[in-house]
Amino acid sequence: MKRLILYTLGIAITYLGTSIVVKAALGAGFWSALFVGLHERTSLPSGLWFGIAQFILVFINAFLKKSSIEWSAIFPLLIESAFFTLWLDIVLHSVDLEAAPLYVKGTAFLLGLVIATFGVGLYIQTKLTRSPVDELFLALSQRLKWRISTSQITIATIVTALALLAGGPVGLGTVLAMLLMGPLVEFWDTRFKNAVTLHPKGKMHPFA
Repeated sequence: MKRLILYTLGIAITYLGTSIVVKAALGAGFWSALFVGLHERTSLPSGLWFGIAQFILVFINAFLKKSSIEWSAIFPLLIESAFFTLWLDIVLHSVDLEAAPLYVKGTAFLLGLVIATFGVGLYIQTKLTRSPVDELFLALSQRLKWRISTSQITIATIVTALALLAGGPVGLGTVLAMLLMGPLVEFWDTRFKNAVTLHPKGKMHPFA
């Protein structure tokens, strides 16, 4: 039960941060930029491209991990969608930074990125089913024995390049997310793992 609570809390925190990043209005994230670009080229909704990409990633992740297809990955997608809608369309609905000074946008963006990666670092510790997008950089890291930051930056760079080719809204925020997200996820992942390692013996650790 504790793991499920931390899992849900981690996803909630992740999408609070993601929503703040969106509100910072410094450009779409690399995945969002790709989906918007594909939408503009094909007229298919960005949300449909999101679903198509996640479906394809389920198979790619299974290949990288040399494991069976993890259909349960649809579960976190439903939770993520619910929290993203809650934060972006309800809680932060009235927040508008479009006309704010650059330093305000930059501060909001970095704050959102730190919060989002904190949430990712928390929820991946539970070892419960992860969304295909989050599982991808972990599967690549596991397969190639790379650091989490290396695999995340590699994926972000490839996706950003595809977004550019598709004509997506790549901006300053896209580049910052591409460069900073991997190192920040690795930072929080290391901190949480150390917290578990240092927990006194005989007591239930935070992710049990």
